[in-house]
Amino acid sequence: MSKSFLVKRSIRLIIVFFIIILINFLLPRVMPGNPATILANEYQLPPEAVESLEELLKLDRPLSEQFIAYLYSLFTGQWGYSYKYYPTTVFELIMQRLPWTLLLLGTSSITVFLMGVALGIVAGWRRGTRVDAAITFSAVLVYAIPYYWLALTFQFVFGNVLGWFPISQALTPGAVYNSVLDYIADVLWHLTLPVLAITLTAYATYTLVTRNTMVDVLSEDFIMVDAAKGLPQRKIMWHAARNAILPPVTLLAIRIGHIVGGAVFTETVFSYPGVGYLIYESIIFKDYPVLNAAFFMLALTVIIANFIADLIYSLLDPRVKYER
Repeated sequence: MSKSFLVKRSIRLIIVFFIIILINFLLPRVMPGNPATILANEYQLPPEAVESLEELLKLDRPLSEQFIAYLYSLFTGQWGYSYKYYPTTVFELIMQRLPWTLLLLGTSSITVFLMGVALGIVAGWRRGTRVDAAITFSAVLVYAIPYYWLALTFQFVFGNVLGWFPISQALTPGAVYNSVLDYIADVLWHLTLPVLAITLTAYATYTLVTRNTMVDVLSEDFIMVDAAKGLPQRKIMWHAARNAILPPVTLLAIRIGHIVGGAVFTETVFSYPGVGYLIYESIIFKDYPVLNAAFFMLALTVIIANFIADLIYSLLDPRVKYER
C-alpha cells in the first residue's frame, strides 16, 4: 500500500468528518419546535420558566456561539447534560445505551453476513437451476421490504398472536435471575426478533454479490483443473467459495451504515434500549446534546468502517490505488 494512497484516503476521511460535524450540529436545530417549550410542557412548568430554560440550556445564544461550544464539548468529551434525563450527562447516557446497540449490530452483522454468503454460494453453485432462481428471487423480494414494516409484522405474528417472543425491551421487567445463564437466555430471547428483522432485510446484498462472484469464479481455469483432476464436487465448491467470499468481506464494512440505519428503526419499533431508541426519544424532546452525540458516534462508526473497507480493497486488489 503506497503512502500517497493512505494520505489521500485520510484527507478524504477528515473532510467528510468535518462535514458530518456541521450537519450534525445544524440538523436538530432546523427541526420545528423549541426544547425549552417541550420540557416546560412535559413537566408542567409555568410559561415564564421557558426563558429560564432557554438561558440554562444556552439556547438564547447565536448559532455561531452554540457551534463553538459544540465543537469544544465534542473534542473534549464534555458533551453536557441531557435535557430529558437531566442531570444525567450525555456521555453517561450514551455509555448506558451503547452496549445494547453494539450487541444488536454485532449479532445482526454476523447473521447477515453468514446467511447472505451461504445462500449466495449455494445459488452460484446451482446456477441456472430452480434453487438459484428461488434464492435470487427471494433476495430481491426481501431487499425491498422496509425494516420497520417487517419488525411490526414480527411483533404482531410472533409476539401478539403466537406469543413466542417479547415485543419490546431488552430484558424482562422485574425479572430475577438465578444465574448468569438465565440472564443471557433472557437477553437472547429479547434479541431474537430485532436481529431477525434486520437480517432478513439486509442479507440480500451479500447473497447477490456472492452469487455473481461465485458464477465468475466457476468459469476460471483453476476450477476446470480441479474438475480434470477428479476432485469431489464438495472440494471444488469449497475451492470456488474461498475466492468468491473476498468481495462480501470487504462489502461488510461498507454495508455497516445500512445496518446502523436498520438498527435505529428496529430499536424504535421494539423499544430496544440502545442508541437508536435514544435518538428517537431525543428527537421527540428536542434533546440537542444527546442528538449531537448519538449522531456523531453513529456517523463516526460508518466513516471508520468505510475507511477500513478502502484499506482492505487496496490490500486485496492493488489496482484500486491506481484507479482512484
